[in-house]
Amino acid sequence: GQILAEHHLGNLKQVATLAEAEKLEPGQAALAVLPLESGFETEKLVVVAEQDILGDRLIRRSKRKKRPSDFIAEASALSAGDIVVHADHGIGRFIGLRTIEAVGAPHDCLEIHYAGDDRLFLPVENIELLSRYGSDTAEATLDKLGGGAWQSRKARLKKRLLDMAGQLIRIAAERQMRSAPPLVPAEGLYGEFAARFPYEETDDQQTAIDSVRDDLAAGKPMDRLICGDVGFGKTEVALRAAFIAAMEGFQVAVVVPTTLLSRQHFKTFSQRFSGLPIRVG
Repeated sequence: GQILAEHHLGNLKQVATLAEAEKLEPGQAALAVLPLESGFETEKLVVVAEQDILGDRLIRRSKRKKRPSDFIAEASALSAGDIVVHADHGIGRFIGLRTIEAVGAPHDCLEIHYAGDDRLFLPVENIELLSRYGSDTAEATLDKLGGGAWQSRKARLKKRLLDMAGQLIRIAAERQMRSAPPLVPAEGLYGEFAARFPYEETDDQQTAIDSVRDDLAAGKPMDRLICGDVGFGKTEVALRAAFIAAMEGFQVAVVVPTTLLSRQHFKTFSQRFSGLPIRVG
């Protein structure tokens, strides 16, 4: 009010809805309290929102706003009948886009049906509240709007996640406190074994090999996962780790998912460890 008064606009007429504003005479201005974050313009009406004037003084943490076309594009990625999950209301079925009258003006909304023929019309600008249910939608049970089942499930899941996080933190702390004998290979023997590899190591492969060697020499239990597609050289990483452990007097177990793969690895390990004081069984 003070800002308007400073600009000689303190005595403007007040209207309750956009419909009333559309009835104003050309050149006439009015005030309205409406749930709008930004203004817009039609053939007969120009709406200026508080944020358009005050900017960051009204909202200190400015967010990059999406264009209306962005919301429509996201909504168009959904198909009628898709099972969706609303962050606050739970599992529902997407029906389609609907244009409804809201605060005296048309508004694009997503129509979502819930159990008991309950319906929710979600403004497209709030589409971030939705996520897809997943691939197995046949077993999905729709929630009921206003029911407590969804919130109860969320609370139980949150508790389970917190418990899991606490357990992981405890395990990580225990691992940090544990010690293991440092395994450092004799450079001469290790170099000869590595030279048996008939290919040049890729950059990623060499990085993985060096990281595993550092882990084995660190004096703590190793906790590392090596990921790579078929043919990317994971077996060579395992061979060199096995060599280091076996030459230090430890047994090495290689666990694989199929009999065929175990035979292939047995052949590879037998060839690479031939002539060394290591028995492959």
